[in-house]
Amino acid sequence: MQDRSEPSRLGANEGGQSAYADGGPLDRTGMLLPADYPSAGPPDKVALVFEERETTFAELDRLGAAVPAVLSGLGIRRGDRVAFLARNNDIYFPFLIGCLRAEAVLVPLNWRCTAHELSFIIEDSGARLLVCAREFSELAEASVGDGEIVTLEGEDGFEARLRAAEPLPGWQSDPEAPALLLFTSGTTGRPKGVVITQAMIADARQNERVSTDYGRWKSDDVLLSAMPNFHNAATAWVLCGISRGLTSVITDKPSPDNILDLCVRYAVTCTFIVPTVVRAMIEEMASQGRPAPPLREVHYGAAPMDVELLEKSLKEIGCGFVHHYGMTEAAGTVTRLSIDDHDPARPHLLRSVGKPIPGVQLQIRRPDNSVAEMGESGEIWIRSAQLMPRYWNRPEATAEALVDGWYRSGDGGYLDDEGYLFLTDRIKDMIVSGGENVYPVEVEAALRLHPAVQDVAVYGLPDPRLGEIVAATVELRAGFDVTEEQLVTHARELVAGYKVPRRFRFDLPLPRTATAKVQRSKARSHALEGG
Repeated sequence: MQDRSEPSRLGANEGGQSAYADGGPLDRTGMLLPADYPSAGPPDKVALVFEERETTFAELDRLGAAVPAVLSGLGIRRGDRVAFLARNNDIYFPFLIGCLRAEAVLVPLNWRCTAHELSFIIEDSGARLLVCAREFSELAEASVGDGEIVTLEGEDGFEARLRAAEPLPGWQSDPEAPALLLFTSGTTGRPKGVVITQAMIADARQNERVSTDYGRWKSDDVLLSAMPNFHNAATAWVLCGISRGLTSVITDKPSPDNILDLCVRYAVTCTFIVPTVVRAMIEEMASQGRPAPPLREVHYGAAPMDVELLEKSLKEIGCGFVHHYGMTEAAGTVTRLSIDDHDPARPHLLRSVGKPIPGVQLQIRRPDNSVAEMGESGEIWIRSAQLMPRYWNRPEATAEALVDGWYRSGDGGYLDDEGYLFLTDRIKDMIVSGGENVYPVEVEAALRLHPAVQDVAVYGLPDPRLGEIVAATVELRAGFDVTEEQLVTHARELVAGYKVPRRFRFDLPLPRTATAKVQRSKARSHALEGG
């Protein structure tokens, strides 16, 4: 069942056995900018569903055209940054489309963050306006400096103003202008803002439109989005549905029972979740005697799917699976392990993240930046039209990440002789816990602020439910003592809950190099060996 439908040219630029793979050219025929997406569906067809409320493509178009009028009334001009803080809802996408039409730059905020984290993002982005759900009003007040706050709800809330506003006739849109500013956890301890342009979004969605598995989608397919909208993957998933004229069901409750309910109620055919949720759905079906959802495809990322889970999923749900590997800096997916590649008879492929999608080229580079050989591990370098132009306010980080048209991913991997990409070590030491990315240096910086902590190493440990959990080996100052509970309480004040270590070791020495630098990988190994 090997997937031969998409080209994968190996070593085409660097010699016969060089670690290079090319997803082939991208066909831009009929490609729409995201500001034009509402026109992709029939006017009376439902575009969005959220908690009993349906929004047609005509209404989505009207709301998207009314957003610039509301923003203008709030003093927002072209190029201004506008932050958005709320759980998943059906206002986010017309708000996004409207910001694109107004050429305002949308900054989606992670509602799990602390005021300490959000205040940095808001200040760094220069956001002049924060639109937030009422439940996060206190968090917003604690995070915003001189910017204006408008709540979503209420008689004078943003949604009421939006539904009462007259749409603005027509607009001019610059494909290369910043459209989104998505902040990722930085390896230096400070989040970095990734500049996403309309052209990047258009290229990424066109990649998905022509890729093999997406090419199987039909006009009556229904998508389900259960991931938080502040994640690039969730926004990309719904935009892909809107751009293809499909109905997208949005939920802010990603529990397995709710996902199963929505799949049955709305005849959902395709969703994007993480393997831990797939496992939880199957357990829910078994424990509650629930029927299988009508899913035809489950797309997933953040972690691989093991053979046991795949076999159980194929038996209990009976759908196809697609694994995506990507990053915010590339506006989404760069490689894809297809439905046909999810074959229990070829279990080794489940360790792969697939082949580059159209318009994407990969190289594996050595530390000296030379191109590695096939099968040799190194750093994954990516070239694509959908790459970010820069990090916001980070010229040095931009120069380090973007080299001669290539993006240095910081991830380690190798290419096999068929062009499949396999991830190895994560060069940036990123921890993936329950689908959330956690960078150790950020958590370490927070823990070092506790008066009892001399030094610390943060790392990921295997976990059957979350994939990895955040753990830490702590070196205490002489004469000080501290409990796990005290460190957890301290950390929760500075970083989001999913970043807080779930396990601490105080009985292990911190391994160091000859220059006294903590060796995080060895600390992790010692924790595994020590139990």
